[in-house]
Amino acid sequence: MTTSPALSPTRSTLPAASVEVLAEGVWPAPGDPELPVPLAGFAVSSFSPMASAAADRCLEQVYGAPGAAEPGAEPAGPGAQELVRRAGRTAIVLASRGGDLETHTATAVAVDAGRPAAPLLFFQSVPNAVVGHIAKRWGLAGPVICFSPDAATADPLGEALDVTRFLVDGGDAGEALVLLVEQAGPDGAPANARALLVRPAADAAADATPLAGEES
Repeated sequence: MTTSPALSPTRSTLPAASVEVLAEGVWPAPGDPELPVPLAGFAVSSFSPMASAAADRCLEQVYGAPGAAEPGAEPAGPGAQELVRRAGRTAIVLASRGGDLETHTATAVAVDAGRPAAPLLFFQSVPNAVVGHIAKRWGLAGPVICFSPDAATADPLGEALDVTRFLVDGGDAGEALVLLVEQAGPDGAPANARALLVRPAADAAADATPLAGEES
């Protein structure tokens, strides 16, 4: 598995990619239980709960709480309307080498045994399902792209940042929530999810909205 650059939990820079990381969240973090809290509407697999937990930890640094950036939400203080505007132009880009292995395995086992697979497994068998959950929960209204890298040796983060730059350069988004989710790495790494709120550095410098915990 390609090792990604170390990032601070609030703001850091990836010089080679010319993007600024505005916030980051991971699952698991030190002290976390083996599995994240189950996610309503999803079953069997840890893929979607991990993605949602990492996204929550990332986005709460900027938006404070789910729903704060939804149109019509009660103003939460100075800059609240700017957060709504930003969320409306925030894309979600999910990259995963293996996808939701546990859902695919559970479905295959049921089919091989001649049993009908649980309906929820079909719903969550594509990553768009949890991405839609995250977008609704946080009021993100930009484009959604989910993909697997071209080969097992590819760099999911690098490819996701390329997609982000493409969306921003084309005017389709102002920033992106990048999600990297794996249930098993090619080197046997444990299941993990990483979420980064990113935007090309030149655009990030123009935004004066402070992150949660920062003084304006």
